Amino acid sequence: MGRLAVRPKIDLAFKKIFSEDTQILKALISASLNISMDDIQDIRLGNTEILPQDISNKFCRLDLKVNIKGKIIGIEIQLSHQGNFQNRALFYWSRLFSESLISGDDFTLLPETIVISFINFNLFSHSSYHSHFALKEITRNEILTDRLAIHFFELDKLPKEIDKSKKIELWLKLIGAETYEDLSELENSENIEIYKALEHVKRLNTDEIFKSRIEMRENALLEERLALNFAKREGIEEMIEAMRLSGLDNDSIEKIIKLQESQSKNNLI
Repeated sequence: MGRLAVRPKIDLAFKKIFSEDTQILKALISASLNISMDDIQDIRLGNTEILPQDISNKFCRLDLKVNIKGKIIGIEIQLSHQGNFQNRALFYWSRLFSESLISGDDFTLLPETIVISFINFNLFSHSSYHSHFALKEITRNEILTDRLAIHFFELDKLPKEIDKSKKIELWLKLIGAETYEDLSELENSENIEIYKALEHVKRLNTDEIFKSRIEMRENALLEERLALNFAKREGIEEMIEAMRLSGLDNDSIEKIIKLQESQSKNNLI
């Protein structure tokens, strides 16, 4: 039936779909964390704006940050495995966790911080599509703190025939949809939020302006993968992470990588 021009797993599309309708976002969080939608009150979104430069910036992360009753939830989508993803997820969690504490505040005020990562590659060797990590003592299985939770959802491990009674499988099917046929499998769902998200995806696939933005974004993500592959070959991926940690902006990082690429090419001449 044809490939979707706007696939929900492209970060730009993902952010637009789930930031523009709070009910859809609530339903996704509810299914991901296995909690009732009724427990998701006072939801506040941060970083919802998508700036023009974000679309073509290959080192820009288009994640969603949600505050629910004082809990911080970071939601991201990642298409390709760029190495050290577990450490990257932990760094992402730590940034969300530490940003919420104002200098001088008591450490007891640090909020429960949850990261939900939807990933389009296989990260772990087991067959389950969901992995939930917490900090525990390894022999007693005792939780060190309830402030940390990281959830991974591996889209490639979703069964071909999903269990439609499981809400999370409906959402993973929608997020991972590649074709109109994939969407059609969800059309008879009685889940109101899934139906609304489905209609949103279909509308975006008829929006020529947004389709062109998606094409630009996919090109930027491809350039990012090429740059990171170069970094791995040259052994400078740690340098990129160090630059991010030191607070360098994306434009500065990109200029440094291009300089490294140029120097590498000159050395081959």
